[in-house]
Amino acid sequence: MSLDSFKPQNLSNTAWAFATAGESHSELFEKIGDHVAGRDSLDSFNPQNLSNTAWAYATARVFHSRLFEKLSTADARKGEFIETQHKSNFLWACATVGYTDERLFSAFAPVMESKLDECNEQELANIAWAYSVANVPSKDLFNEGYVGALAAYEKEFSAKEFRQLHQWQLWQQELESGIELPRSLQEKCRNAFTSQGYSESKLQNDVVNELRATGLDLDEEVLLGSGYRIDALVKVGNGGRVAVEVDGPSHFIQRWPVGSTTLKHRQVARLDCIEVVSVPYWVWNEMKNSVTKQHYLREKLGCETMQ
Repeated sequence: MSLDSFKPQNLSNTAWAFATAGESHSELFEKIGDHVAGRDSLDSFNPQNLSNTAWAYATARVFHSRLFEKLSTADARKGEFIETQHKSNFLWACATVGYTDERLFSAFAPVMESKLDECNEQELANIAWAYSVANVPSKDLFNEGYVGALAAYEKEFSAKEFRQLHQWQLWQQELESGIELPRSLQEKCRNAFTSQGYSESKLQNDVVNELRATGLDLDEEVLLGSGYRIDALVKVGNGGRVAVEVDGPSHFIQRWPVGSTTLKHRQVARLDCIEVVSVPYWVWNEMKNSVTKQHYLREKLGCETMQ
């Protein structure tokens, strides 16, 4: 099937429809991505086409690096003409799939700052979270004005948005910016973040059991000072601690860590001062016996004394 006859809206609507329906048709998304990325220009794509396409790929959990690079270049050029909804959705999509080009986020910051009074609560939370993932500071955007905009929507935020803002507040701590949410909003954000559902998986149980089999001293499902909960906290060496994160399929897109995974690992390392060791699901699943698994864990943790 040739896509040459498809108009930009047809392409974005097709991807959007599949993503909305929860259908990640990898061959179709690859074909659309190749087609859009291969075009000489995306001048015929309006801001909504660009935003919907990026949103669809992130929602369908498909990462096409050349597509996101092409979309980002086109979106940045349109800048001030883009509505806040399209811009925030685009930034959220890029952060979700782990496409965090510093040039893109730096270019968007002054545009978002100029349109701050047009943003609703979802857009403000998405923007804050996306920049937290990208780790691209902007004093012009994230200042007391942004805090004021967030405070105005304190009674409107959803649980998801409170969680996003908790991670943004953690990012401000990383940056030592001195920017803080009002205390009441901070408490709501942290409560939403720490009370989110947590369930063990067969994969997690298997990794923890093999850790215990090595004779290591560890605690499971530990709530850290940052508010993050980690799968296992292992005591190593001279009083040292290592966080072991069992990263299942939902933590990756095509074996590429999603933005939320990268953000968690970074913030635990920086704010809780605990090294994070990731155990990717596909690596673990390739190991067929306990001897191999325990050797892998010893190497990952750097504990040569484990027997």
